[in-house]
Formats: sequence, structure tokens, C-alpha cells
Amino acid sequence: MDKTLRQIDILLFDGLNILDVAGPVQVFSSANEDGTERYRLRFVSMDGMGVTSSCGLRLQADVVASTDGGRDLLIPGGTGVDHAMHDRMILDFLATWPSEMEDRRVISICSGALVLANAGLLNGRKATTHWRRARQVRQQFPQVRWSTDELYHIDGKVMTSAGVASGIDLALEIIKRDHGGALALAVARELVVYLKRAGGQTQFADLLEAQFSGDRELGRLLDALQDNPGRDWTLELMAEVAGLTPRTLSRRFSASAGLTPVKYLERYRLKRAADVLSGGAPVGSAIRVSGFTDFQQMQRAFKRHLNTTVGEYREKFAES
Repeated sequence: MDKTLRQIDILLFDGLNILDVAGPVQVFSSANEDGTERYRLRFVSMDGMGVTSSCGLRLQADVVASTDGGRDLLIPGGTGVDHAMHDRMILDFLATWPSEMEDRRVISICSGALVLANAGLLNGRKATTHWRRARQVRQQFPQVRWSTDELYHIDGKVMTSAGVASGIDLALEIIKRDHGGALALAVARELVVYLKRAGGQTQFADLLEAQFSGDRELGRLLDALQDNPGRDWTLELMAEVAGLTPRTLSRRFSASAGLTPVKYLERYRLKRAADVLSGGAPVGSAIRVSGFTDFQQMQRAFKRHLNTTVGEYREKFAES
């Protein structure tokens, strides 16, 4: 077999997330579109039969899963992981990989890492998975060095990613390592994604937690903050809008979102600025739309929360 050709089996099981399959598979397929076959993809299941994804879409397997042929293996996530991670056939299949791996790679997308962890393939390794699974995996698999704020992590031949979009990030990184940055960049441009995102997977997760808290008073405040993020907000003013005392607001907001209302506002402004910059708008527009008072305030927020500068963040999108 041509050493430049990587063969990848995608393990199918009921309840998988269709995007965990489609995202990476499309990235690898796009790397072949110039006429050079770099990735040969095959869909496998434990019995060779089709499966039903979590959204109801049926996927057909090509063959029964096997360890022959020197193939890499990709395991998606999804609600079906909770069953798949205890499936004896899958666990027995994965148990053959450590001794026979050689140059083969094991790739997990999102919660697919739990299947690898339960099979023992992550023992002693550093790995990531979806942030919502962080508490679960640390309790169930303490022998794994979990780093759940990373978009993806590569530990030798074992590669794990955090979620749907980060599966695309990982696939692009694999292409970069296999065939160079120029091809990875070309694929990223073709798919209109950026080559490497700044920050970790939980960088804006707390905003979602707050938004869907269901607390009526907090919801009123959140609406006001989002409608006018540039207002000269103080804790006292926030409390007045919510109809609560400052102390009660701080306590309930922290309990609901895991951060203070003032910190939420900064992170919301940061999210607004990041969205504007990722669309190619100038820095001045990002400042105006997000509600930051000036460039220095926005710069400090990018450094504090995303560990990058405004300029570096813009370059990520300009490159892709």
C-alpha cells in the first residue's frame, strides 16, 4: 500500500451523532478532490448491518469491523455512546488494538472517547471529550488524564476531540501532519472553516448555561445585557433591572451560570466581538457592536479568556 494513503474505518453504532461522522469524513474526502487519493474511507459496524443515527438518519455499513488491513479507526460520539461503551462486541474488538496498532491510529470524536476509555485504550494517556461529559469521565475513568477544555488532543497514535466542530479541527490537524499545512489550509478554505480555532471548547459554554437557566429575573437581565452590551453597567444597575438586590443577584447568577453577572457581561462582549471579527469586519466594528469601551479593554478580554490577541484571532480567519 502506498504509504501516503491512509485507510480509515468509521465505526457505526445506533445513536451516533451524524455530524460526528459527516464532519471529519468530509474533511478527509475533500483532501482527495485534487485527484490524489490520500484517504480511503470505509464504514463498518460490528455485524456489518446499517445503523440508525440519533437524528433518525440511517447509515449503511460497508463491511463487518475487523482489525486487518492496517487501518486507522474513527469512533464518533452521540447519545448511543452510553450503550456502545458497554457493548461487549465493541470492547472485545477494541481490545485487539493496543497489541496490533503499529502505525494505526485511533480517533474519537466528542463522547466517542468514552468508548475508548472503557476499553482501556486511554489509560495513562491525556485525552479530551465533550465538556458536558467532564464530570462523568473524571469519576468513571480516573486513570485517564482528562483535559476537557481542549478542542482536541493528540497523544501518539490516540487522538481525541471535544465535539462536533472540533472533530473537523482534528481532521484538519491530521491532514496537516500527514500531508502538510498547504493541503490542510486548502481543505479548510474549501469547506469555509478556519484552520485552527483559538481558545478551548468551554470558552463560551457558560453563556449558554446562563441563557437557558429558566430564571425569570435573570432572563430579564440577560435580555437587557444582550440588547445593550455597551451600556455603563454596574452590579447595582444590573440588580435594578433584574428586580433583585445586588447580593441576591450575584448569588443566583453564580449558582445558575457559574460566574458573576459582571464576568458574564465581559464574556458576552467577547463573544460578540469574536463573532464580528470572524466574519472579517474591522476591529472598530467589533468594539462598537460588542460594547467594549476601547481597543485595550477588548484586547485584555481576548488575552484573559482566549489566551490570544485580537490581531492573532483575526489572522486565524484571514488564513482560512
